Amino acid sequence: MSDISCPAISVILASRRFARALSVLLLLVFGQIPLATAAELFPRPPELEPAIDFWVRVYTEVDTSSGYLHDAQHLDVVYAALPLDRKQIEAKRESIKAALRVLGSGKRSGLTSEQQEILALWPADVDGPTLRAAADNVRWQLGQSNRFLAGLRRSGAYRDHIARVIKAKNLPPELAVLPHVESSFNPGAYSSAAAAGMWQFTRATGQRFMRIDHIVDERMDPYIAAEAAMSLLEYNYRVLGTWPLALTAYNHGAGGIARAVRETGTSDIEKIVANYKGRAFGFASRNFYAQFLAVSDVQNNASRYFGDVQFNAAPQFTEVATDAYIDAEVFARSAGISLEQLKSDNPALRPIVWDGQKRIPKGFKVKLRGTSFNEQTLLASIESDYKFGVQTPDVAYSVVSGDSLSVIARRFDTTVAQLVALNQLTSSHRIQIGQRLLLPQNEELIANQAPPADGVYTVTRGDTVSMISRRFSVSESALLRLNNIEDASRIYPGQELRLPGLYSSSPQLAANERAPTTLLAERSSASSPSRDAEIVSDSAPARIEEPEVAAEIDVAETEPAVDEGVDDLDTTELEAIAEESAVARVEDDAEIAEALSADPADYSVASDDSIEVQATETLGHYADWLAVRAWDIRRLNGMAYRDPVIVGKRLTLGFSKVSRADFERRRKDYHSNLQRDFFARYRIRDVEEYTIRRNENIGTIARDRYSAPLWLVRQYNPELDFNRIQIGQKVVFPLLERAE
Repeated sequence: MSDISCPAISVILASRRFARALSVLLLLVFGQIPLATAAELFPRPPELEPAIDFWVRVYTEVDTSSGYLHDAQHLDVVYAALPLDRKQIEAKRESIKAALRVLGSGKRSGLTSEQQEILALWPADVDGPTLRAAADNVRWQLGQSNRFLAGLRRSGAYRDHIARVIKAKNLPPELAVLPHVESSFNPGAYSSAAAAGMWQFTRATGQRFMRIDHIVDERMDPYIAAEAAMSLLEYNYRVLGTWPLALTAYNHGAGGIARAVRETGTSDIEKIVANYKGRAFGFASRNFYAQFLAVSDVQNNASRYFGDVQFNAAPQFTEVATDAYIDAEVFARSAGISLEQLKSDNPALRPIVWDGQKRIPKGFKVKLRGTSFNEQTLLASIESDYKFGVQTPDVAYSVVSGDSLSVIARRFDTTVAQLVALNQLTSSHRIQIGQRLLLPQNEELIANQAPPADGVYTVTRGDTVSMISRRFSVSESALLRLNNIEDASRIYPGQELRLPGLYSSSPQLAANERAPTTLLAERSSASSPSRDAEIVSDSAPARIEEPEVAAEIDVAETEPAVDEGVDDLDTTELEAIAEESAVARVEDDAEIAEALSADPADYSVASDDSIEVQATETLGHYADWLAVRAWDIRRLNGMAYRDPVIVGKRLTLGFSKVSRADFERRRKDYHSNLQRDFFARYRIRDVEEYTIRRNENIGTIARDRYSAPLWLVRQYNPELDFNRIQIGQKVVFPLLERAE
């Protein structure tokens, strides 16, 4: 959005309402939005004005050394402005709560001065129950004025790029202020909810549009993440139909807001804020749209609140797409810059790259500050000995029965925290048998490494000739002689060394074409049997598999597996297991909710025990989740054996063996795993609107033209009846690309 900071203009814009009107007028004059929708894009219902005004005060009147005690439901009720002193805040909070309880009892005479001041903050006709309830809603809000100003200055480095992304997608320019709400334009921000970067993406949502793994996390690159943020907002708008809902969904998820619309029966943001009682729809979600409008007001009137703001200059970058896997230190040296500068300008590369355990991926667009770099010249200056056709192998471990993260951490001399961070796990309590966990590549682990099958070892950062000779029990002098090395100190990361007695004299594959080897490193433990840590390449050539488009047919109708139970455990052990299971279940539920946060599908059971059939679901699934036979479901719904289940239609189910809540959880778990696995392999690059032609159907188009699963197509077209498609009808399809 436009930044109006000239003092002369700011005087004219003293009224926020006038500023909004002028903003719309300017957009109309310059043709950025259609006349019919200009005033409707970001409505300001009167019911939200108290919240908007409150957030303007938070962003402009109090800094992070102070804040407000206020009512969490009625934001125009601000009890006190206090310094950030916990004892003082809690003492004042208790005093306010006590006064509200007195007022809630109906007392109106003989009031103390504090009680009178508090009563005066409420409407004259406020009743006792409202004031009694208010005693439990006294909330502390930290001030943000200094953070907002710092974010305003930082925004100068990004706003031109954000404006270009918004324009390319033909989205409203007002969306550019969103990072003020999310992170104060801090590209290194992390939240307690595991959201990362300036645009505050969670892993599950971010993976729809970006690469997020143990080597690259594009959430941390504010430029890449800006494109992902606008793709997410575009998706939210397609699903929900209004910008207030699309913006609220940025915080609460399109799935959560779609559920709010269903349960409240309205798309009006002010009614949803007032009436929706969803468990996860808390203070932040209810206030997100009001905060967005508030930061828009403050940025439009920046000079009024902060004087003359000096915006950071936008850096100029040259992007160089690597033509091979290259060590970061080698790349920095070839570019003539420090490793620290390269790291600062490429925050998407994770620490494992800067530590030298992994190379910069092939095809990664490295940002180099300045315009003096030539991509072809720079890449040509890097000797072929420093370029590789494959990534440095992972050190990985497959989980077996009896394992826990703490057990694995002890076995391989690492910590649970390191394992969680390296594998980007959402839970420290939940791992599965067969799950592949990456291990830190420490020297002690690699010291037990079996020799490579072809007898060729690739030097990594920190290696020395003596370390390599000890690791593979070969003679140091023989190692030097076989590789024609005169100076033992002159080896470098990426160099390939032939190992004496292990290297085959058969023709060697070219360094940048040699297939990765799979090795096993054994490590024994006095307290547990030995386990294998597998050293594998994560860039081995693989066939590109097309995403499956599930057919709407039944799977085999098998009986559900029987739980065998647990025997021979004492009460203490059973209590410990129950407690751990309860923790794991809560974390599982949170993980499922995160994975489905962008999914608007209705997975609930209606009051009449019916459900809406979703893509990929079959009678076999329902039978399994209900612990019944598929035929029981057919009989209940009057279906013949060959009658298919149809996406979008409703089925009646029976819950004699499984509760509705357990059924819903199993159903959501299935879909969350499906989507989590899919977005670990594919990303949404863009969308395309397709016009249906004669004799075409959605499933065939999705499979043959777009290689897109039907459930994802349905997410982009939630109101579309896939069984009643007409010639000339327009359908949005996601354009997918294979993840690295």
